[in-house]
Amino acid sequence: MSPLSEFVSKLSWLAPFGKRGDDPLVNLKTARRWLETLPLADAFKSQQAILGALKRFEGGPEQFNRDRLAIFMLLDERSRDLQDTLTQQYLRNPRMSRQVESQLWHAIYNFYWEIARGYHAFALYLARQVHKGEQDPLVPLITLRAIRAFGQLLKWRAIRYLPATDKLWQRLHRLYQNAEAGGSHRMRMRVYPDDTSDCSCETAYLHILMLDLANSGSLYPKQLDLVDRWLMGWHDVLQLDTTYDDTAHHFVVDLSADHGPRRVRKPEPDKPLRFWSTAALLQRIEATRTALREGRGQAVDDLPAIPRTADNIELLETLQHRWDSLDNREQRRAPRAAVKLLIDVTHGLDAIINQIKASNGPVTVSPYGIGLDATQADEVHIYGFVTDRTRDQHSRSRVPCRAHLPEVERWVMEDESRFGYGATVESRDRDWLRVGALIGLKVQETDKWRLGVVRRLSRLSDDTARIGIETLTETPTLAMLYDSTTPSYTVDGIDNSGASLPHASLWLGGEPESVIIDPVHYSPGKIFEIRGENEHRYIALAQPLEHCEGWMRVGITPVRR
Repeated sequence: MSPLSEFVSKLSWLAPFGKRGDDPLVNLKTARRWLETLPLADAFKSQQAILGALKRFEGGPEQFNRDRLAIFMLLDERSRDLQDTLTQQYLRNPRMSRQVESQLWHAIYNFYWEIARGYHAFALYLARQVHKGEQDPLVPLITLRAIRAFGQLLKWRAIRYLPATDKLWQRLHRLYQNAEAGGSHRMRMRVYPDDTSDCSCETAYLHILMLDLANSGSLYPKQLDLVDRWLMGWHDVLQLDTTYDDTAHHFVVDLSADHGPRRVRKPEPDKPLRFWSTAALLQRIEATRTALREGRGQAVDDLPAIPRTADNIELLETLQHRWDSLDNREQRRAPRAAVKLLIDVTHGLDAIINQIKASNGPVTVSPYGIGLDATQADEVHIYGFVTDRTRDQHSRSRVPCRAHLPEVERWVMEDESRFGYGATVESRDRDWLRVGALIGLKVQETDKWRLGVVRRLSRLSDDTARIGIETLTETPTLAMLYDSTTPSYTVDGIDNSGASLPHASLWLGGEPESVIIDPVHYSPGKIFEIRGENEHRYIALAQPLEHCEGWMRVGITPVRR
């Protein structure tokens, strides 16, 4: 390196923190004083400042000594609340823009990367400094922290439906092997001062393996985070074995491979394999599900507490299928066949409604269906014509229907089954492409739209993703929901009680009958007057059958008025 470049490098090293005496990496006392100056009310800004300090833990052996380790551990511990705050912001705002989502995700992910990289480097440094047969007492703790940090990296890649890269699995396997070689893999300890329970390298490693088995590209980010939290209470029923028992073991992990766990089929004896059973865990989950279904609340020995909600009960059932033995594993509902099928696709409730309206063709009299609605029919029966007032009300409440909409895309489906399609699509600039997205599907040369839901998602790269779409069996028809609870009022002696704008929805027949509506219009038991092509009656909204971002499928109950 030239003298000039070396000088510039030193300047950039000092720039973020001003004078050398203000550098938080000088000593532990300075680091504590610097942390107190951070704007804790701004979690993102504070986290980014600490991230900048963590990135400077790289270089020669002088970077990795006990004093620097103490500073590194302090920065890690003080940043945990900030990481948790950013995590909650990410998980609680599924509708945030692509730019905000990317900024938050990269902030969280890059932080865990620096934590994992730093602890891994310190563990290697301390391992080299001790005499043969001895072990530094700090090695088990920083190895355990490194394992948990690598687990968070894998979790956050799964949250964004990204594959594992950067040899994350190999690095994680090697860390666990080092713990086994040092005999500390089952040493239980409190990893962080604010933890509520002890942990070991083995239980933390199994935790990561089980979370990977739960993820198949079909869970929402909040569900993955829930499973991650639940696993903390299930550590005591999982243990790794080095010898295979075909009557007990369900899963295996190859410590020499750059991939995660698999179900046991034909284990190769010459590889470093570790096996485990999930029988005891499945019993605990079943006991928890039973307690929640029966309203008895939380199972006594289950930590952390799981609230009694339909979503949680369904998620526990999903975990049972994912973590069960090979014979009882989750099965496909129908075989897939390779196809090359062109299908028009639109996404979102409003866009689907617009497309169905456009496909129905021009409407001659009523803007909401074929023929006259109930009010118009009554006026024709009484007066012989439709009054100007009623026509004006319909004009005000008309939802515009565009015949040529730019929101229709054309996808090539690569496989098909009785229940849906699989496809590889471009994912760049498609912020809406997430698990649970509602889409409209129309096969080329047909005029009927069907509904589908994205059930599985795997991002193959920044530009492409592999998706699985479940198609609903019911054919959607357009229906307008009029709020029947709007109080009557008059203006200049004219009744305006029916002047409120209706809510466009999709009517699905079958058993049970249901409607798909925008979630903002939902409340249990709310009564609507529903008007469709051949439908006019009052209904009450029952419990949601499915609730996803931007749409909700709700059961209905007929109401007599």
